[in-house]
Amino acid sequence: MRFIYIILGLITFGIGTLTIWVPGIPTTPFYLLTAFFWGRSSTRLQIWLENNKYYQQYVYKGIYKRQLTQKNRIIIYLVTAAFMSIPFFTSGKLWLQITLICASFSQIIAMEGFYRGWWLNNWFLDEED
Repeated sequence: MRFIYIILGLITFGIGTLTIWVPGIPTTPFYLLTAFFWGRSSTRLQIWLENNKYYQQYVYKGIYKRQLTQKNRIIIYLVTAAFMSIPFFTSGKLWLQITLICASFSQIIAMEGFYRGWWLNNWFLDEED
């Protein structure tokens, strides 16, 4: 089973890396699947992943503890907007431009709602901490 998890992790990592250059296809779900598969393949790898500074900052502190700073959220919004601007300006398709604008606003509303406690108030948070 360990070998299957490693192979599935390699496949999802490859797809996730390729989708960096394909507008409209998200990269993050493939990388999350990669982390899941590789984490299941080895206890040592799982420990390394959970101790990784990016995991600690953006996943553990950002999601489980809701401690992602406003500055980091703004950086996420700007990077996302920069990458969404590529198909926005190059496609020339009104429906795609409207979809990209709506996606950007929905990301901001969802993230700010989560961090400010508008919804999902205790759903992700550990009640014991």
